[in-house]
Amino acid sequence: PTPEGERDGYVFTPVNTVVNAFHYRSLVLIGRIANVLGRVQEAERFFKRAEMVKIAFNKQFLNRTTGIYVDGIGTEHSSLHANMFPLAFGLVPDNNLSRVVAFIKSRGMACSVYGAQYLLEALFAAGETEYALQLMTSESKRSWMNMIRAGSTMTTEAWDEYFKPNLTWNHAWGSAPANIIARKLMGIEPLKPAYRTIRVKPQLGNLRYAHIKKPTIRGMVEVTWQRDEDDFILIVHIPANTEAEIWIPSAPQSVIAESGTDIYQAKDIEIVDKKDKFTICRTGAGEYHFTGKMF
Repeated sequence: PTPEGERDGYVFTPVNTVVNAFHYRSLVLIGRIANVLGRVQEAERFFKRAEMVKIAFNKQFLNRTTGIYVDGIGTEHSSLHANMFPLAFGLVPDNNLSRVVAFIKSRGMACSVYGAQYLLEALFAAGETEYALQLMTSESKRSWMNMIRAGSTMTTEAWDEYFKPNLTWNHAWGSAPANIIARKLMGIEPLKPAYRTIRVKPQLGNLRYAHIKKPTIRGMVEVTWQRDEDDFILIVHIPANTEAEIWIPSAPQSVIAESGTDIYQAKDIEIVDKKDKFTICRTGAGEYHFTGKMF
């Protein structure tokens, strides 16, 4: 076992893909923070800088022949890491998405327990829910099930003692599914500070049933999903003094109802858009019962 096994043979160069992907993401996040603080000019400066980095990033690191990212300037090697971070952070051009995703899926869990966070983020960003679920429920040596099988009651520092003989059995950085299930699988994330506006975008793949209660500063958000063949039921509870943007998984032509009423006629629901096999609506606080067809 060697460190290379945790980084998929990543070739470190003075100017490399992973560091610059984090640089881009940092600029975007600082810009968002500046916006929230009302420092609009600073936000614009950070966003402009981020866009410049994005253009340079794709010019320097994207292999035009393979359509995927190399590890850095001066190497032709492409690792999982060089591709999952750009995908997770929104750097991949639309016409390269399919090739980057295919490459990522060909590499399996060729990263550390820390890197798994970004791998799962990338997969959900690309709508690859079923593959993400496959990784989260895997029973291989590089899996969370393997930690349980080893006898640990907390996520470990590495996947197995085989990969790191002196690993510790108490590393929160290995607990990616704990936040991914709430944020990405069930899709509960804040759109505005302090959960003033909540997005609920469940990406459940082939799951037949799922239920979650997520505490927030505004109260409990609750989501229940049930699927029987093509038919689905999605129940969403939004706490008081909040608004929600709910993404309902559905077929493009599916007739969606809320509590038995066509969603377009339902009270207190505004249809915003249809996108990527979702119907997007805006609601206030309350409990909503959506039904429809997946296909």
